Amino acid sequence: MKFLASLLAAAALLFSAPGHAAGVPIAGVDHVGINVPDLKAAQAFFIETFGCVPVTRIGPFPLDPAASATDSAFAPRADSVTLAMIRCGTGANIELFEYTNPRGSKEMPQLAEAGASHIAFYTEDIAAGVAYLKSHGVTVLGEPITMSGGDTGGETWVHFRAPWGAEMELVSYPRGKAYEARTAQRLWNPARPAQ
Repeated sequence: MKFLASLLAAAALLFSAPGHAAGVPIAGVDHVGINVPDLKAAQAFFIETFGCVPVTRIGPFPLDPAASATDSAFAPRADSVTLAMIRCGTGANIELFEYTNPRGSKEMPQLAEAGASHIAFYTEDIAAGVAYLKSHGVTVLGEPITMSGGDTGGETWVHFRAPWGAEMELVSYPRGKAYEARTAQRLWNPARPAQ
């Protein structure tokens, strides 16, 4: 019976999502972590703007320099940290970190800098999304750009700044992207998460 259960579990993994042989087999991306200067304000932004749902919150945890004296990679760069996990639609969870008295840079990294990253929120109606952001005082960086060729043909995107300065993105491709005509492989799509 255990053999049959193992065989069924292996088959489910094999047929659940396309992939390549990996050293660490994964089911997908669990969460994306971002540091925010004010956890309560960041949560409110994600809840009010995108309908995200707060699920967990832990901390603050003191960061003790003595506890990591032998491992400089984990040396505390703040006095404490508080974490919250939110769920946004069918995408990966977002983990928010608020550090108390951080000793690192307080400047937001520019998108082209090493280590910079951004979150892209999928919407079926990007024009309505942009209008909402603008009507709520969110800085939208330019106008939506629709890709006319290449693998991302059919995709429309625009970047915006979260209230604390982090660059984020709205993206839309309700009719798919051009790459879908040349391969059976599919990027994960939050509008059709099971495919």
